Amino acid sequence: MKKIALAMVAATAVFASNAAYNYEITPTIGGIHPEGNLRVKDNNFVGVRVARNLEDFFFNQFEIGVDYSQRIKERTGDVVREGRVLRYHANLVKDIVDFGPVSLYGLIGAGYEDVPAVFVKNEDGGFGQYGLGLRYQVTDRFALKAEARDAIKFEHADHNLFYSLGFGIGLDSKAAPVVAAAPVAAAAAPAPVLDDDNDGVPNDIDQCPNTPAGVVVDERGCEKVIVLRDLDVNFAFDSYKVGPSYAAEIKKVADFMGEHPDYKVVLAGHTDSVGTEAYNQKLSEKRAKAVAEVLAGYGVEQSKISTVGYGELKPIATNKTKEGRAQNRRVEATFNK
Repeated sequence: MKKIALAMVAATAVFASNAAYNYEITPTIGGIHPEGNLRVKDNNFVGVRVARNLEDFFFNQFEIGVDYSQRIKERTGDVVREGRVLRYHANLVKDIVDFGPVSLYGLIGAGYEDVPAVFVKNEDGGFGQYGLGLRYQVTDRFALKAEARDAIKFEHADHNLFYSLGFGIGLDSKAAPVVAAAPVAAAAAPAPVLDDDNDGVPNDIDQCPNTPAGVVVDERGCEKVIVLRDLDVNFAFDSYKVGPSYAAEIKKVADFMGEHPDYKVVLAGHTDSVGTEAYNQKLSEKRAKAVAEVLAGYGVEQSKISTVGYGELKPIATNKTKEGRAQNRRVEATFNK
């Protein structure tokens, strides 16, 4: 148990929960391999767990569960005793590493075992447990789980090895953070002098002299692009969650729209190249829409916001390094008059 706990603490990053929902219920089915001195044969169980996804905490989930085994047989000498077993337990779950939709997690917890009174080698009592599992996120709300747990009884330190399959179902969707926008005074744009493409930037400093009509440009005369970044990491891998620091970046777009109330904004989502092109296309669209929800919360009219996803097709850095992939997970804002 100590080795598993240390491995979880030593994980290279402290992940916050990126799930799109607050609660998860997981029906499970599996088998149990008892330690030999318990005199109990291998058996099966069914169970259910209810978990709460945690925010801003080292562990990602707190879960409670119950497992039920029927017709368990205990043999002492020539005597075979039979009965059902109930186990109740609570665990803390921690994501260790992810590979796109597949992730490795660990758990640590404790529980209580209710066994038949007729048993001789087994009695009611508490146990501690630890384990590892693989999670495959099928959709935003459904996940498959394969898990192994070692439950150690507090009395005599006897072991039961559990191995199970589960189907996680997400409940209670999370709402995107909405922050009230502060009033911003409108600023007048400088009058052009000689401006052949009528973009508001004089010819002598215009570095993009053939800008299409209606496109908003920056001080160099090129299309204005605000790249939304969450400090050094942009979007987390395989996530479209908008965190508080990312929301602060989105306010830059809201401020610019406040200065130019006649503009419209296009939010373009992008991903790295990990995963299939079709999966990345959908993920980029979700990222753009998540940013649009926060931008509307800053007071920008929804009719002035449009979204598009480009998937992995327009990288701005190499996808061969972790840093490059982080830069490619982004949303870019461009503007039209």
